[in-house]
Amino acid sequence: MARPSNTVQRRLEIIQALLRVMSTSGYESASIQAIAGEAGLKSGLIHYHFKTKQEILVELIAWLADKAQQRYILLSKEAGSAQEQLEVFIDSALSLGEGADETAVAAWVVIGAEAIRQPEVQEAYQQIVVRNKNELNRLITRYTREHALGLSPVNIEHIAALVLSSIVGAYQLAVSVKNMPRDYAAKTLKTMVFAHLAEATR
Repeated sequence: MARPSNTVQRRLEIIQALLRVMSTSGYESASIQAIAGEAGLKSGLIHYHFKTKQEILVELIAWLADKAQQRYILLSKEAGSAQEQLEVFIDSALSLGEGADETAVAAWVVIGAEAIRQPEVQEAYQQIVVRNKNELNRLITRYTREHALGLSPVNIEHIAALVLSSIVGAYQLAVSVKNMPRDYAAKTLKTMVFAHLAEATR
């Protein structure tokens, strides 16, 4: 397997440095100088690879999304039924353990906030949300077919939105509230979602 080029490796070091700075100090405090210091590089080298801090952030979003997708694929290998796959989707986003990255959780909270202020960031963030929503719609649709629930497309959209908003909320609490129960979110969300789906059969 070929080793990554120096340029690819250097860009990765820079976006990972932004991740570390941003996850502890926020985006505003993540100056080019701070990113350079974290990466062990000179500021001029940062500017050689990226024109702006925003460009680094947009690339970081893509990198984080790819990491999250890889974790989902890895955990999905043993999942067979739609319920198992739905559980894996939630676990891959919220469970601790292998592949979990708490700095990424903090980064997603910051990215969500920056998406309000920066159109380019909003576009990149929205692409990830839409991809996840589409996957959830697919999984919930499969679940309804396997269990003959007869949920409408609107109901399915609402459940998908519930899952996504719960993930975002859990991330926000994990970053801003230090005494939340550890690893509560995945178990609680799965219980809530499947209880809601079970209610649809009545």
